[in-house]
Amino acid sequence: MALPATFPMRIADGKTVHVPAVGFGTWAPGKNEWCKDAVLTALKVGYRHLDCAWLYGVDEAVGAAIHESGVPRSEIFITTKFWPHFAAPENVEKCLDLSLRRMGLDYIDLYLAHWPFALKPTADLAHARTFPGAQPSDRQIAVDPTDGSEVFDYAHMPASIAAALGQRGSFVPTWTAMKALVRTGKCRAVGVSNFAIAQIEELLPHASHDDVPLSCNQIEAHPWLPNEKLIAFLKSRDVLPVVYCPFAPEAAPKAVLLQDETVVRIARSNGMAEGQVLLSWAIMRGTLPLAKSQTPERIKANLEGVKRLPDEDFEALNRLHLNSDACGRTINYGRNRWGVTCMFGD
Repeated sequence: MALPATFPMRIADGKTVHVPAVGFGTWAPGKNEWCKDAVLTALKVGYRHLDCAWLYGVDEAVGAAIHESGVPRSEIFITTKFWPHFAAPENVEKCLDLSLRRMGLDYIDLYLAHWPFALKPTADLAHARTFPGAQPSDRQIAVDPTDGSEVFDYAHMPASIAAALGQRGSFVPTWTAMKALVRTGKCRAVGVSNFAIAQIEELLPHASHDDVPLSCNQIEAHPWLPNEKLIAFLKSRDVLPVVYCPFAPEAAPKAVLLQDETVVRIARSNGMAEGQVLLSWAIMRGTLPLAKSQTPERIKANLEGVKRLPDEDFEALNRLHLNSDACGRTINYGRNRWGVTCMFGD
């Protein structure tokens, strides 16, 4: 049996769309000159799902690649996300407008809250900028003058995150503002990223499929960090689990998942590259992986080489999970930057 080419995702008014089962990620550390050529290559070899975010600073490059590719906009599924200083309800639309303008697009398919967190802005954010090396002043994020730390906006944090910091908050007003954007036509669906079960539960009473549902939660997951409990919860609530960092680059100390002996053995026995094995494993779990590469050959191989693995190989990958979150996790922005654990409060 072949792997699915798409995953169903609920959108407004009881409808469902089908999202391409392998997405192309557009984030990378450092300079972003690679992005236009990589996205153009991805579109030419058949990717029809692009994952973006305001913070990545690549909106113009992504838009240029889309327009140059000749692929009709209607055939491409595009996701973007707002950074936490846009979390106040009155600012959610501003981030979407910035991305649409810089991409040269009329609408986004999926608009996400990037983190279950909120920061204070310094201005109305209409001219906020982001790029490699951007400072809080460029992004218009408020900082404490005594220590340079970013200023928290407790009122617009999810209740569980605010409580962990000894404060009160609610993400529901922000979520309500996000849902309203679907009715403007600027986005087709809304969702979240890096949200734990408690934060999802806060929103579900306000996310009816007959109105505007919570369509997606984008999280980190790979064999070292399978995130089984959260993914099972999302599936039980018809929320599509999209997974980033499927290759877990340097997640464990002095180790790389692509070089794990089990992954290498399975790749060789099936005539596959290691990345193809990990993407195939993700799809077999019912999760939608976001592949990322700057190399044309690898970009093509990641899309074309996924296939159903033998059951024994799938189970061998399932047994690779590491006991420590600190070892298995690649992205730990909440803890490292804001002093609070995001996504693993379940």
